[in-house]
Amino acid sequence: MLKMYHRSQHEGGTSEYWEQNWRKTSLEETVRFCEVDPLRPFFERHVRPGDLMLEGGCGVGQYVTYYAERGVKTVGLDFERVALSALHESRPSLPLCAGDVAHLPFRDESFDCYYSGGIVEHFEAGAEAALREARRVLRPEGVLLITVPYFSPLRRFLTPFSANSEREATEAQADFLGERDGKHLTFFQYAYQVNEFKSQLAEAGFRVVSTRGFSILWGLYEFPLLRRLVDSWRSMRRSRPVPSSDRTVEESDRFGNGCKDGTQSVLRRLVVSEDVSVPLLGWVVRALGWGCANMMLYVCVRADH
Repeated sequence: MLKMYHRSQHEGGTSEYWEQNWRKTSLEETVRFCEVDPLRPFFERHVRPGDLMLEGGCGVGQYVTYYAERGVKTVGLDFERVALSALHESRPSLPLCAGDVAHLPFRDESFDCYYSGGIVEHFEAGAEAALREARRVLRPEGVLLITVPYFSPLRRFLTPFSANSEREATEAQADFLGERDGKHLTFFQYAYQVNEFKSQLAEAGFRVVSTRGFSILWGLYEFPLLRRLVDSWRSMRRSRPVPSSDRTVEESDRFGNGCKDGTQSVLRRLVVSEDVSVPLLGWVVRALGWGCANMMLYVCVRADH
């Protein structure tokens, strides 16, 4: 596994860190993204209207909001009360709960589905307790959809050049790096190879049905040159004012829906939705997901022996 640090006064698993990040996020924008989310086909395949789904670490709340509007009975849990308060103010009918994913306040076998999106990797002592809790609250043959950072071949190649902000680790344990270049480094998250995270899931009582690498652009963002180009492009976009009435259109059509020949629509399927079903080019997306994706999805069922 890869242990990753960042230069911040707050660790990756603290409420202060996430409150600082979520303050910049709009619920409505993130809910709109669910329409083109690479994970959407997996939700549609494994979560049916009427199912009871828990999201452990719901954050801003786009998933519990989007799927509640489509007939799934969703429950959102998070340890960050400011985010929960903002979500309750926007969607007062949603069932929400403050809590810790490693000590869930629910009875055994309560849920049909559990979604964990980029959560368990932030426990420096390891993900085991959170995974065991996920199994405990799932009904027999219940489905766990869980995403964690992927220690991809690209990340492995770039690790020696990471300037002490990343290092390979054989086990999860707390440590202290102290100062680097005059800045304080704190633990952020782990990235896992597929087989090692599968082993953790098996030990917690899950059987992995399928996996999928996604968030390919963020994975390619690891390249310093590409990062500089993307940052420059973003700076140019920020400097160009967009009328508030046009923002929704601009965001939804960034990769295009309106081109008559369908080219931009295909680009959107490839770049945003990472649709592997696109003829021929879908195989390129699949290969990039294996080689350089930022995240890995594991679709699991509770294994009852």
